[in-house]
Amino acid sequence: MIYLRMMRLLLPFVLAFLVNGTPVVSKVPTVLLRNSAQEGVMMPAIGIGTGAYAPNSTFPHGEFWNDSIAEMAVGEWLKLGGRRIDAAYSYHDQVGIGRAVKASGIPRDEIFITSKVGPGGSGKGGVPGGALGYNDTLQQMERVLSSLNDTYVDLLLVHWPYDPTHPPTSDPLCRGNTSSEMRACRQSTWKAMQLIFHQKKARAIGVSNFEPKHIQDILDMGEMIPAVDQCEFHPYFHELSLVEFCKKHNIIFNGYAPLGTPDWGPWSQNWTSSIPDLPVVKAIAQTHKRTPAQVLLRYSLQQGVLVNPRSWNKEHMKENLDVFDFNLTEEEINKLNNVPRPKHPKVCPDPSQYP
Repeated sequence: MIYLRMMRLLLPFVLAFLVNGTPVVSKVPTVLLRNSAQEGVMMPAIGIGTGAYAPNSTFPHGEFWNDSIAEMAVGEWLKLGGRRIDAAYSYHDQVGIGRAVKASGIPRDEIFITSKVGPGGSGKGGVPGGALGYNDTLQQMERVLSSLNDTYVDLLLVHWPYDPTHPPTSDPLCRGNTSSEMRACRQSTWKAMQLIFHQKKARAIGVSNFEPKHIQDILDMGEMIPAVDQCEFHPYFHELSLVEFCKKHNIIFNGYAPLGTPDWGPWSQNWTSSIPDLPVVKAIAQTHKRTPAQVLLRYSLQQGVLVNPRSWNKEHMKENLDVFDFNLTEEEINKLNNVPRPKHPKVCPDPSQYP
């Protein structure tokens, strides 16, 4: 019951701030983090994603994120009333994010910054994310704080439960590939995460792209339980069983790619249609006199999933924040949950295949 009360996203509250003399109104509800979180940490239901999907010859329409673009986008997001920023060291744009936060004039404790350590994909210029492991995690956290020019983050996540590229690690427990070896590696990594929490360098700690079997490795330690699990979630790919698993353990579920990264993802997966262009999405949008993107954000929110839409378009940011005064019907949500899936429904790799 406590979890259900927290997740009622239909009753927004309004906070007004003054930034450079201009009123900025935030209508975004917040959710109380539990488990491995300091007392009273509230996470806004919607944040801005800053993942760097760079355009190239294969994906010419990708949004390129660098420090300058991140500074501009995050600055606009904060002016419009957004308060949560989803970042990662491996996105290579945290310096710009840190500049935008400081230039905003908004007190730091009114802004919620998520960052990530551990495997993070190829990133800009083919540079991989960090390795799993105890000392590696501690060292990466120092780089996170240095790039943000900050002393703490509000939420720190282990980005992936496994890295098939096997980057060098100083942790002997992270040099194997079997399920039992990776279990020991994840537990060693989580020990470091707990130390970071106790050092107050992160107000809350959690995981990302962790399936139930990966989370169970942490639960079996009998120590701190993740506050958040961030995973891909949209009509083509929605693990409702994972959402329920997280609810059972008081873990907040945060969905990324809620729109299916229409500027980039579908073309990499040979989708016949981007998700916002699906006829059923357009029909529901027309019924509510909303945009397809707004419908897709409500689709996640009404299923207890926090969202991180990624955009550096000011008008899109406004639309993304304006989703708390209408509701989809149960029938509409069921329609979206049952759209035909393409052969490869995910934008990112499938962590269920990882040991």
